[in-house]
Amino acid sequence: MRSGATLAGIAKNRKRQACTRRGCGLTKWLVYKETALQDLILHLGAHRTASTYVQGVLGKNAGLLAENGIGMPAQEATRAALTERLNPRLPTLPMAGGFDRLLNDTGVADCQTIILSDENMLGFLNEIFAHHKFYPNTRARLKRLSRLLPVSPSKIMLGIRPYETFFPSAYSRWLSPGRPVLPREDIAGIVLGFQRGWDDLIQEITEVFPEAELMISEYHSDASYGLDQLHQLLGPLAEQLEFTTGYRWNRSMSGHQTHRYEQALLHGEHNGQDADTIRSLIRLGQTPLSEGFWADSVLHEVQSRYQQDLERILKQVPAFVMAPGANNQDAT
Repeated sequence: MRSGATLAGIAKNRKRQACTRRGCGLTKWLVYKETALQDLILHLGAHRTASTYVQGVLGKNAGLLAENGIGMPAQEATRAALTERLNPRLPTLPMAGGFDRLLNDTGVADCQTIILSDENMLGFLNEIFAHHKFYPNTRARLKRLSRLLPVSPSKIMLGIRPYETFFPSAYSRWLSPGRPVLPREDIAGIVLGFQRGWDDLIQEITEVFPEAELMISEYHSDASYGLDQLHQLLGPLAEQLEFTTGYRWNRSMSGHQTHRYEQALLHGEHNGQDADTIRSLIRLGQTPLSEGFWADSVLHEVQSRYQQDLERILKQVPAFVMAPGANNQDAT
């Protein structure tokens, strides 16, 4: 016959185990915080800067990363557990152990270093053309994120891209059935009307996470860019990563494809091919969308604005990694 004290202890232990399975209590939080998670790295994109490539290579090498104590939850799981809670117009939702469940459910709870990768943490690409705003809620979203994380990130990676190719690439990805086709002069008016730029995003990141090391780099279309980002994230371990040679990330359409896509959206169908088929066509050898996208006077203003912002960024981030060639900025 067990003593009352022993039975009470068993009941208490069972309650703790049940709470841990549900992810609802302090026990699971403490176990993960003390025995696994030691370092947190944020990869914030941005959109149209090879984020898909980085995420794909890291996912393909999950086993190698785990052997070295590194884990990256799948982007879909990260969005469900964290990113969806960052909308400043919604009430703050309690985590109820959500971060710990994210690590547990994605099989990375035993990893000492966690990489969280989702460009939507900054905001959404469609805000540019739908609402004529350039990442308007980054500060508020990151403040919410800081309250959801168990530890502050030690490093934050962000890729930026010259405006002359970023906005054409963003427009190419924004186009879809149900969205309006925008004349180029309207796009120019939207872009030149922005009061915010990459320098504002970087400033807001540093305000919310002042202790984090910033790894900011300038996008270029050469395949080495994605590999360079992986080296920034992982150091020498990046040399052991497996990836498909010649793999290209989530490329936008060429100028020719974009024109055909716009015609498909305007008329419902073009030459028997729907919009999705046009988007999937091979663009090998075709002129990039950025060529001829801007009128000469607009292009000069867009380039000037980027250079001004870049000067401010260089003061904020002395270790900023410049693209190897100013002209190597294909709209991918």
